[in-house]
Amino acid sequence: MNERAASMILGLCVSALLAGCGDPAVTDDASVVTDSGVPTDDAPLASDAPSTSDAPSAARSAGCGLAPPDPFGGVQRSRDFGAAAGGERSYYLVVPSDYDPAVPHRLVVGYAGTNWSGEMIRPYLELEESGSQTIYVYPDLRFRDFEGWGNLGGWLLGPHAAPANGMEDLDFTSALLDHLEAAYCIDTDRVFATGHSWGGDMAAVVGCFLGDRFRAVAPVAANRPYWFEPAGGGEPGCVGDVAVWTFFGQADDHFTSQPSVGAYGIEQDDFWRARNACGDATTDLGFGTDGECIEHGGCREQTRFCLYAPDTGHQRPGYYPLAVRTWFGSF
Repeated sequence: MNERAASMILGLCVSALLAGCGDPAVTDDASVVTDSGVPTDDAPLASDAPSTSDAPSAARSAGCGLAPPDPFGGVQRSRDFGAAAGGERSYYLVVPSDYDPAVPHRLVVGYAGTNWSGEMIRPYLELEESGSQTIYVYPDLRFRDFEGWGNLGGWLLGPHAAPANGMEDLDFTSALLDHLEAAYCIDTDRVFATGHSWGGDMAAVVGCFLGDRFRAVAPVAANRPYWFEPAGGGEPGCVGDVAVWTFFGQADDHFTSQPSVGAYGIEQDDFWRARNACGDATTDLGFGTDGECIEHGGCREQTRFCLYAPDTGHQRPGYYPLAVRTWFGSF
């Protein structure tokens, strides 16, 4: 373990009285166990995200000025996105009741974890806020046979992620963005992604391979970044530059092969620190215990990391919804 990881974890372990600082007893590789249910002990979150009113610099999509094609509120939709995207694909769309086709809106994509649908992950992520001028879409994953893992609902994570390698879900995401930007008034410079578990993998992957389409991504409880490791070595082939906020648990009880506490999350953070050319300085963001969430200094794009408390396991921390929707709202 490097010095940065050791120092960060030591502060967390002391605050937790060393309760969760042993090697977690969990599974390996991608999210191959059905995700747990939504935690029930999170307190209601205040709606204090900043205003997202239209800015003069907003990049207006082709859908600005058009009548919305879908009902307001949550609605399940499907359409043929073309052969490369897997043909007929479905998604859960939430258009705010105060939608104004003259105002460019933010777009937030929320990716579900193993065997979950978009509609199921919606209340778990808890990102929606009335009056935020934001459209939310939750794509549905597809069940497939993964070599060595069996038949699971999961995501194909680009060219390097065997046995979950493939471009179909990246093409699906790109086609979904194209469709929504053509149908709705979206600020194409303010498109965001987040997700949990295997959906966290997908949020990280689009931040790399579709980095020219997303402004910021927030993967939660994702795997180690094997998706960015070409078999022959070298760079993964990321495009664009994105801000990244990685969330990972000290005692994630889903991954059993970590060599040290929080290792998979630290690997993710190290990848993005290098990708965004960050310096050594850090700032405590003030979430959880002291030093639990930090922002790296000197980065080309904002790069944040939370190694959250051991009692949360594989689930998202309670502060995640408000923290992330406020962060997305800051762009």
